[in-house]
Amino acid sequence: MRTALVILASFFLTLQGLAAAQTTYCPESVSVDQNLAKIPPGWIVGRDDAPSALAGITFYSGPPEEKASLVYDKWTKRDGLAYGVWRFQPKSSQRIWLSCSYSSTRVVLMKQLPPETSGCTVVYDPKVQVSGSPEIQKITCQ
Repeated sequence: MRTALVILASFFLTLQGLAAAQTTYCPESVSVDQNLAKIPPGWIVGRDDAPSALAGITFYSGPPEEKASLVYDKWTKRDGLAYGVWRFQPKSSQRIWLSCSYSSTRVVLMKQLPPETSGCTVVYDPKVQVSGSPEIQKITCQ
C-alpha cells in the first residue's frame, strides 16, 4: 500500500512539473486594451471583456521581424489529435524565436527560445477551432 501511495504521489508531482514547465511557452490567453483609430460617424465604442485565446504559433529562424518562419518537419495525426514537430540546430548562431498569436486581436507575443533548444512539438485538436485554426492543446520543447 505504501509503495502505491509513493507511486501515486510521484505521478501527481510529475504532472505538476509538466504544467509548470508549460507556462514558459505561449500563455493560453491574454487580456488586451485595444483602441479604435477613428470612430465611424453615428457609432459608439464598447468593450468586450473576454480574454483573447491562443490562436496560433509560429517558429522563426532569427528575430520575427525578419519573417523567416519555419515549417514543421513532421506532421502526424493520432487519436483525433494532430502533432506538429519542429527540429532545430541547437546552439546555432541563428537563434529560434516563438511567436504566439491570439484571437480577436493583432497583438502577438514573441520570445527567443533557449540556445540549447533542439525541437518543439505542438499538439492540436482539429475538432476545436480558435479563429479558424485548430486549438493548440500543448507545446513542449526540448
